[in-house]
Amino acid sequence: MTTGRIFDLQRFSVHDGPGIRTTVFLKGCPLRCRWCQNPEGLERDISLWHFQNLCGRSGHCETVCPTKAITLAPTGVEINHAACTLCGDCIEACPRNALAMDGRDITTDEVVAEVSKDSIFHDVSGGGVTFSGGEPLAQAAFVRDTAAALKTRGLPTTLESSFHAPWSSIEPLLPLIDLFIVDLKVADPAAHRVATGVSNELILANLRRLDEALRGTGRILVRVPLVPRYTATTENLRAIAGLIADINPLLPVELMNFNPLASAKYRRMGMAHEFADVATSYSPAEMAQFQLLFAERGLAVR
Repeated sequence: MTTGRIFDLQRFSVHDGPGIRTTVFLKGCPLRCRWCQNPEGLERDISLWHFQNLCGRSGHCETVCPTKAITLAPTGVEINHAACTLCGDCIEACPRNALAMDGRDITTDEVVAEVSKDSIFHDVSGGGVTFSGGEPLAQAAFVRDTAAALKTRGLPTTLESSFHAPWSSIEPLLPLIDLFIVDLKVADPAAHRVATGVSNELILANLRRLDEALRGTGRILVRVPLVPRYTATTENLRAIAGLIADINPLLPVELMNFNPLASAKYRRMGMAHEFADVATSYSPAEMAQFQLLFAERGLAVR
């Protein structure tokens, strides 16, 4: 039985494909986007997190820890992750839910059982199941087997990915995934490396191959996140529009407005966040101007 590692299984999601979705968020990602919305999904390993803003400093966690990995210091709770065995005793003991694991292992059968509970919502809304992350292609075998199991039950499937992965991880998914959402972030390869830690050459090569394999099926959506200073510039968006038009001008494009709420995750996890000072999304007027840059190239954009 195939087992995967997830950090969330989110019901009633409306931003991860058509209709009402059940989204499986997988852990592990080869990119390090400076604006990452899901920092708990970056690492494949499971870790114990302490949320300082919820902590009441009761000391119960320190008392019950069998390996003495937790210390209640003057500056707050300190966790020795090397000593932590992820037993969960501290989570059970905490009266204010200030401790939590950032992931869990789950089997294909368990995913199918969980998402099947939402099948009525999928049916009435035209929704289904989305694999997201993190980077779902970092656990391609689990996605493949789980998508196959879902397909036998008639559940529509979507994959949202950076597509920074070998084509050998993608090709087996072609008959199993109904919609491929391809994230394009930065057009220039060097600037892409600065923004995400990797070049975009593999991503663009995979998009070309995906389009060749699925052209005319309507099963590809290109998604562009709008991020201050990195992606949401006239120069970058025009360049991305040019790349898409060169590959296939019929590919639909969706612009994703900047979400400032991720800063709360970084604060809870005690992690620095480059966009902590950005408190608002782009206005409707600004979004319309961004969309115009793609419409000028004849692209269908929303």
